[in-house]
Amino acid sequence: MFVAEERTRRGRGTGWIVFAGVLMILAGGNMAINGAWALHASTQVEKNFGDTLLFSSSNLDTWGWIYLIVGAVVVVAGFLVFFRAAFGIWVGIAAAVVQAFFAFFWIFSPYWQGALVIIALDLLVIFALGTTTEDTAYA
Repeated sequence: MFVAEERTRRGRGTGWIVFAGVLMILAGGNMAINGAWALHASTQVEKNFGDTLLFSSSNLDTWGWIYLIVGAVVVVAGFLVFFRAAFGIWVGIAAAVVQAFFAFFWIFSPYWQGALVIIALDLLVIFALGTTTEDTAYA
């Protein structure tokens, strides 16, 4: 009368992969929203930045497009990691590094808090994906 249940054993590092995938989707979405905000910022907001931005201190459109594109790439990489694409770990690490790199440029702006949040989330993603190897995560 007892029916033997077959339990599928979770692979080592599964929790970290799910954590990293969800975190990348959230962090990439945050960066894309910041990019959309920068594209539609008023001239008063642009004056607040003064000479604090690298590459384009007088126009936020450049940074808006960079943030929007990088954020979208990170969201796609997050879905690749979350759905366990074979190359998802390496794409996820590369996307998190690129996102952290671009967020670093905003540390000296008036909106430095958002940049620190994105950098912290990216460091967590890099740690999560770095502790998981391909042979154990995708077995």
